[in-house]
Amino acid sequence: MDHETRRFFLRAATHSDHQELDQLIGPLTSEAAYRRYLKSLAAFRAGAEQAIMVAAWPDALSGWAPASLTPLMQADLQDLRETSAPVSALAPPASVSALLGMLYVLEGSSLGARLLAKQVSTLGFTKDFGARHLAVQTASPDNWQAFLRLLDAAPEWDAKAAAAAAHTLFRYAIDAVRRTDSLTEHTHG
Repeated sequence: MDHETRRFFLRAATHSDHQELDQLIGPLTSEAAYRRYLKSLAAFRAGAEQAIMVAAWPDALSGWAPASLTPLMQADLQDLRETSAPVSALAPPASVSALLGMLYVLEGSSLGARLLAKQVSTLGFTKDFGARHLAVQTASPDNWQAFLRLLDAAPEWDAKAAAAAAHTLFRYAIDAVRRTDSLTEHTHG
């Protein structure tokens, strides 16, 4: 597989997962929708970041780190006097390729954060209250571009392992939303 197609390979491999998650979350056009999103994604992000943190970090990624949003999401939850729903632990990636697949999902979320930040700003959630994590995601588009360069240049690449890890991470996010819904008896969409 050509290095230049890694991003697009992962995008195609996770397209249906990404669509399912987007549809499950829906637009953040009400405070209730944003609270649901924040509780769900804070739980997801905490588990995902914990798994990444204990992974063996390859030399190919030295000098670069994913954006850590867990502390900011916790502060956002405190602003809204909310807590995230507990989720099961996520296994760390078993290989560099699996790590790259997981990082693709985590860093790729910054692209959608732009739209979400616009939606929630109309609800009064900003970089100073309730939406700190979105402000950080939208303020650093260079991190996504840097990751893509590293993804393309990574000497270790197993497309199947990367796609499986990305799929697993999307399913973990979907499960976090469903868990939040089951605990609050809220249905959406």
